[in-house]
Amino acid sequence: MNQNKYDAIVFDFDGTLVDSKEIKSTAFRKMYKSYGEEIVRKVVDYHRVHEGTSRLIKFKHWQEDLLGGPYSDELGEQLSRQYSGLVMEAVVKAPFCEGAYKFLKKFHHSYSLYVASGTPELELREIVKRRNLDTFFQGVYGSPSSKKQILEHILMQNNWSPNRLLMVGDALSDWEGAKQVNVCFVGIIREKEIAGLESDQEIQNLNELSRLI
Repeated sequence: MNQNKYDAIVFDFDGTLVDSKEIKSTAFRKMYKSYGEEIVRKVVDYHRVHEGTSRLIKFKHWQEDLLGGPYSDELGEQLSRQYSGLVMEAVVKAPFCEGAYKFLKKFHHSYSLYVASGTPELELREIVKRRNLDTFFQGVYGSPSSKKQILEHILMQNNWSPNRLLMVGDALSDWEGAKQVNVCFVGIIREKEIAGLESDQEIQNLNELSRLI
């Protein structure tokens, strides 16, 4: 019988495990710089509100609603490759968020650990592998699946009850995904609370997570 409070813990990646959020904001700034400062500001603002959401959804919104142009899957993939080229190496080399590596190393034998991210899945798995983190996780999942779909998959695959699964993240999409599947959620809240994010429990970094599990 598992005496732990949870069977598994699912982590967001950017801003939860790895301090890579500013890397991604900077990349979007570069991509849209030629459209002027007002567009750049709106791009970055939208990205920050929708962190954890697939970049393809963001590109479609910006192309159609912000720039008023046509969008196609081909254009989305082209923009995604451009973006990946700007961020991949930097994310591989980015520092861990406070307490993240220590937590993974200490608890990966006690809990089934997973990653659920808005980053394209193949790219995400390559980053995790190059950071030598793959041995910590039972599964690493990214877009095009949503957080809701990833959590549903993990629950069904293992026949776990939702109240035995914990989602840990710092973005509205993490909280929304957890609530849609009725799994427990812990929010990482730093300088200021994310608009609309309501957490069952809040921590400032992963050093504080061990007392909640």
